[in-house]
Amino acid sequence: AQLKLLFVGRLTPDKGWGFTCKALEVFFQTTPADQIALLIAGDGSMRDEIAQALQPLTPHVHFLGRVAPQQVPALYANSDIHVTTSEKEARGLTVLEAFASAIPVLAPRAGGLMENINDGWNGFLYEPQSIPDFVDKLQQLHQSPQQRQQMGQRGKEQMEDYSWEKAVQNLVSLWQAEIASLSLGPE
Repeated sequence: AQLKLLFVGRLTPDKGWGFTCKALEVFFQTTPADQIALLIAGDGSMRDEIAQALQPLTPHVHFLGRVAPQQVPALYANSDIHVTTSEKEARGLTVLEAFASAIPVLAPRAGGLMENINDGWNGFLYEPQSIPDFVDKLQQLHQSPQQRQQMGQRGKEQMEDYSWEKAVQNLVSLWQAEIASLSLGPE
């Protein structure tokens, strides 16, 4: 079965696509192309450039264009690893979406992405701009289905805790606002 790598986001230079293309070129030097499928959700100015860079590496590149929000969970659920190479993410929403679908994440040790990824536990962090580190971590994930499954499961459990915690925080702030509005009423 093919290992499906999912990329989600704008196809623009700030999303790390220059690095991604170079790193995948190195990855495919030791990994048979027919073992990997690249699923790319999103659109942007680099689409053609990315297509030209990836096509010689593997016939299994799928540009999905912009994906409707309601279809996003199914996309993650049908993938094996979420890969992001953007070093400027503030929140890293795609990481949380991947965890909600129980798939591990490969991301740079940079920006807001690091907050939710515990390296080696629910995904891997690689040194920014280090192709050898990126390739090494991706190969580990590729070669160990069991590790992928465990990491994805831990990510999902973390998300369940996270969303429960968030729900409680939201309730508390609602109550605080409610109490404040009561105490500001007429004496």
